[in-house]
Amino acid sequence: MDDLRKLVRIVTNRGQKNFPLLELKNKSTNKEVDLFNKIKSGQCETDQQAAALMYKSKPNDPRIKMLKSRLRKKLLNHLFFLDFTDQSLKISHRYEQQSLTLLYQARTLMNEGENATSAGLLRTALDFAQEAEFTQIVIDCYQLLLENYSLSASNKDFYKTKNILAKYRAIAALEQEAADLYYTSRLELNKSVSAKNKYLEKLKVVVQKLEELWKKTHSATIFDYYYKLNISLHELTGNFAEILKTTALSEELLQKGKINKKRFDDRYNKFINVYAYLRVKEYEKGLQAAASFVQVFNRSTNNWFAFMENYFLLAMHAGVYEQASKLYAEVMRNTFYKKISRSAQERWSLYGTYLYFVNPSDEVLKQSNYRKLISQVPEYSKDKQGFNVAILILQYMYFVRAQDIDALGYRIESLKKYAGRHLTHQLSKRNLLLFKMLMLLVKEDLDYTQSKKKGETLLQRLKTTPVPGDAYAEIEIIPYEHLWTLILEMLKE
Repeated sequence: MDDLRKLVRIVTNRGQKNFPLLELKNKSTNKEVDLFNKIKSGQCETDQQAAALMYKSKPNDPRIKMLKSRLRKKLLNHLFFLDFTDQSLKISHRYEQQSLTLLYQARTLMNEGENATSAGLLRTALDFAQEAEFTQIVIDCYQLLLENYSLSASNKDFYKTKNILAKYRAIAALEQEAADLYYTSRLELNKSVSAKNKYLEKLKVVVQKLEELWKKTHSATIFDYYYKLNISLHELTGNFAEILKTTALSEELLQKGKINKKRFDDRYNKFINVYAYLRVKEYEKGLQAAASFVQVFNRSTNNWFAFMENYFLLAMHAGVYEQASKLYAEVMRNTFYKKISRSAQERWSLYGTYLYFVNPSDEVLKQSNYRKLISQVPEYSKDKQGFNVAILILQYMYFVRAQDIDALGYRIESLKKYAGRHLTHQLSKRNLLLFKMLMLLVKEDLDYTQSKKKGETLLQRLKTTPVPGDAYAEIEIIPYEHLWTLILEMLKE
C-alpha cells in the first residue's frame, strides 16, 4: 500500500487542472471532441472546412487556431494509451512500447525521489527490452539503475550493473555502425534506376559487412539490417533464387532460436518467399506455399491484400484460371477492400480485366474496370509505373479480338511512342520483343498462319530473355509467352 500512497501523492501534486485527454465516451461533447468527430468522419479535411463548420469563419480566425492546438495536445497525450495487442501488428512493437512506457514512468518517479519504486519498474522494463533485444532501451534502463544505485548507496549492484552496461555499450557501437550502413544504403536505393545501378557494387560490400557484424554480435537489430538489404540486393539484380535460399535459411534460424522471434518479421519472410517463387517461375511450389501461409495475414490489413496479389499472379502464371477467379472473388468480397489505397484498387481492377480475357464471367466483368481501361489510352504516369505496358497490351488484345485494324494501327503508334520514351533500358528487352510481335500482327493483317510463322523467331528470343530485377520490370500479369499463345488462339478463332 505504501507505493500506492506515494503515487496518489504524486498524481495529486502534479496532476493537471484540465483533463489532458479527449472525453470520447461522454454523451455531451465539447468543441475538441466535436472537431475530432468531424475529422474522423471526413467532414473536415481542410482548414477552410474546419473553420466554416466550427465557427462559420475563415482559417485565420484565432478561435479555430486555438481549438486545433488544444486538440493536437490531447491527441498527443492519447499516444500514451494506444493498444498494441492487435495481432496484426509486429510483435516487436508491443515489446518496444511496453519497455518505453515503463522507462518513462521510472524516470518520472526518480525525478520525484521515489527510487525504490522506480527500480522495480526499471527491472520490468529491462526484462521486456532484453527479451526483444532492444539494445538502446536496455542501456537506458541500466543507466537509470546505475543512477538509482548510486543514490541508494547499493555498492554491489552499482558495480555489477556498470560491468553489464559496458558490454551493452560495445554491442550498441556495432549496431550504430550497422545502422549507418543500412540507412545510407536505403537512401541510395530510393534514388533513380541509374543511381541504383551505380550503387549495386557498394551494396554488395555493405551486405557482406553487415553479415560479418551479425556473426560477431548475434544482434537481432543487425540481423534485421542484413536480412533486408540482402533481400534488396538480390531483388535488384533479379536473383530471386537467392531470395528463396535467404527466406529458407531465415526460417531455419528462427526455428532453431538463432534469431529472435520477438524481432524477426516472419510474415514478411513468408510474403517475400511467395513473391520469389513467382519470379523464379516455380508456380506449383509457390501456390502450395501461398496456401499454407495465407492464414497468418489478417484479412483487414494492407499486408493481406499485398500477399493476395502475389497469390493471384502465381495462379495466373500457372494457368490455373479457376483458382485465380476464386482468389479474385475472395479479394472483392473482403469488406476492407474499399479501405486500401487507390493505386492498389486500380491494380486489382487491371488484374480482373486480364482475368476476364482468359476466364470470362459476368461477375469478373462487373467487378473490373474493363470498359474504362479499354477506352482510355494511358499516358505514362508514375502512379501506374509497372502497369503502363500491361494496360497498352490489354487494349491491344481487345482490338485483336474485335478485329479492328484501324484501332490497332492507332495502338501500334502508342506502343512505338511508349517504347521510344520508356523502354530504352537494356532490361526492357522482353517488353520490346512483345511489342515487335504485336506490330507483326498488324503487318500481317491478323493472319493466323503468317503471324505464327513469322513470330516464331521472336517467340524463341522471348523465351530465352529473363525477367529483369524488380526495380526495372514492368509487371507481366500473364507471362508474355502465354499472351502470345492466347492472341494466336484469338486469330485462329
